[in-house]
Amino acid sequence: MSAEPSLTRRSVLRASTAATGAACALALAGCSGGAPADSKEAGGAASPSPSAVPSGGAPVRVGKVTDVPVGQSATGTANGVNVLVFRPDAKTVLAYNAKCTHAGCAVGAQGAQFVCPCHGSTFNASDGTVVVGPAKQPLERYAAAIDGDWITVSV
Repeated sequence: MSAEPSLTRRSVLRASTAATGAACALALAGCSGGAPADSKEAGGAASPSPSAVPSGGAPVRVGKVTDVPVGQSATGTANGVNVLVFRPDAKTVLAYNAKCTHAGCAVGAQGAQFVCPCHGSTFNASDGTVVVGPAKQPLERYAAAIDGDWITVSV
């Protein structure tokens, strides 16, 4: 007869706890992407740029050019869609969907940035990219133009 050590309750619990801990650590590591990719401050890469500007429907007037000074932004509605408009210079306007890409909250216009009041995501008004998360995707961009005294957006 050989002398095999008997398993004690304590040794079984230690072994199962270690195995469970290792499995949880592996599962969490698989879900983690490391530093947030949407935050330049966290050392991650910049958020992806918005896709090409869609050539949506007919242009809709969303506001007067004089209501959006150069370097500022504003909100409007085009065909029932809430939009954000930014005027980087005297001849250009940019438009984006005002729905946050994180949880769908309404994003507001604040100068050269767009800010989501729900979870604090901040977007660059010049290109719609994420400046501060938790959002990871840029805002959807729309075609926009200055047409006389009006800003028009095609959604």
